[in-house]
Amino acid sequence: MVIGPTPRTEVLRRLEEAEAQSATYQPVVELHMSMVLAELGRFDEARSLMAAAVAAMNERGMRLDAATAMQSVWDCEMLAGDYAAAERAARQGCEQLEQLGEHGRLAVEAGELAEALYALGRYEEAEQWALRGLELHGASPWAQVSSLGVRARVLARKGEASAALALAEQADGLARTSDAPLDEGDAALFLAEVMHLTGDRAGATEMTQRAIEAYQRNGSTARVARAHRLAAAWTSGSPPASA
Repeated sequence: MVIGPTPRTEVLRRLEEAEAQSATYQPVVELHMSMVLAELGRFDEARSLMAAAVAAMNERGMRLDAATAMQSVWDCEMLAGDYAAAERAARQGCEQLEQLGEHGRLAVEAGELAEALYALGRYEEAEQWALRGLELHGASPWAQVSSLGVRARVLARKGEASAALALAEQADGLARTSDAPLDEGDAALFLAEVMHLTGDRAGATEMTQRAIEAYQRNGSTARVARAHRLAAAWTSGSPPASA
């Protein structure tokens, strides 16, 4: 429910019911609730729940869950526009997963760290982490989407239009195999920015609208708002960190 097309308000209601009916405290349920709150733009509530869930996981020795939870913290901060906080969360997650030898989840986290670095305008470092994510993806195509998107946009900024478009379209194709609106929307936004950077303004507008419609399918208002901010930043020529 959390990553699928179910409306965010319905997911939140069902998670609250599950928490109320549970005989034991389950920090993972609390973490899932915080993820949905972030998508609804309720960032302070989301951060508070995330902090409590991560603390509880660490207290219980749930090291892998605590490390993976940094992906949720990253997502919340990216949606809130605090890219420095998103970078810290993703980097912490990468370090913890590396220590645990968990390379499958590290592939996802590396792409997310690359995304935060890209948003901060640190393109060279972002590209390095995107390449790391692609090296680690293994048999999980969906783990490649963020890394491909970052790599594509960095190449577009270097003037390598054909290679950039090919990678962005590859990410878009992978995302279309998922029933997660956030994957489809994110990949469409990656392609939109590449199109903008390579001079295809009409295509960029079309892809941005497709991203917004994907996010709207499950009521992720914070993702819709971020898509609008990014599109406005591209048009005005503002750096990514100001979006």
